[in-house]
Amino acid sequence: MKIAVVVDSSANIPETLVQQYHLVVINQPILFGNHLYREGVDLSVADFYEKLRNDKTVPTASQVAMTEMQGVFTNLAKEGYEAAICVGVSGGLSGFITNLKAFAPSVKDLDVYAIDSMMACAAEGNLALLAAKLVEQGKSIHTILKQVEALQKATTFLLIVYNMRALSKTGRIMSRSPLIGAILGTRTILTFNETGRLALVTNAHHMDNAFKKVKLMMDKQLLNNSGNQRISVLDANDSELNKQWRLELGERYGNALIETGKIGPFMGVHTGEKSMGIVWAPDWQTFVSSSESTQN
Repeated sequence: MKIAVVVDSSANIPETLVQQYHLVVINQPILFGNHLYREGVDLSVADFYEKLRNDKTVPTASQVAMTEMQGVFTNLAKEGYEAAICVGVSGGLSGFITNLKAFAPSVKDLDVYAIDSMMACAAEGNLALLAAKLVEQGKSIHTILKQVEALQKATTFLLIVYNMRALSKTGRIMSRSPLIGAILGTRTILTFNETGRLALVTNAHHMDNAFKKVKLMMDKQLLNNSGNQRISVLDANDSELNKQWRLELGERYGNALIETGKIGPFMGVHTGEKSMGIVWAPDWQTFVSSSESTQN
């Protein structure tokens, strides 16, 4: 069976990997007033944060239309694909994947399997990369979905929000209590809960203090068990802090793979500038190896 892997642009997968694994990327629509941009097409990460600083218009994240998705599936079917595994940003941040799940049964061209990543950014991207690697190895749909679910459950995503004003406007958070932090000027640590919504973990007075708290949380899983772990440090336009955090985590968890990533326009609508994110999980490549024992 010829299987396509589709992922939305909020995963921010590097173009080299997109090409290597033949991923189909759906570009998320971002609105500045009445002007519609496409993440990764006519709105780069740098352009977005520059507009965020200088444009008085508050950006909003729109949703990919199902008519656009139908066009994608029709084209894939013409290319000989019989199924499409679609990994999407958390349903707690966007209605895209929920709409796609409802739309999938009506697609006649090929079988559509919609996966809610329950997260975003690199956490979502890792799921898509795992799926694509398993497709490359000729694994069955059942095996791919099972391994992707296992990685999703093993992944932790902490988001350190520099200022809660953006999230207070988008409303994509479980509780309004962290908004007190915006008034006090504290940094807010959030995570994706079991429903895929952003939920409060704790607050800190400065980014340094927030990072200390994050490291203590990571220690519980990684301090003596960092082998075969992949840690992604993400930044909303603060590459220097990203580099500093990666160096510290590299020293702390010497056996882990430490990589860098970005909080792109879609997620940046919710986080604002200068926020940070840390994703950790067993390296998705290990799930490729473990699938060898799963019947194909």
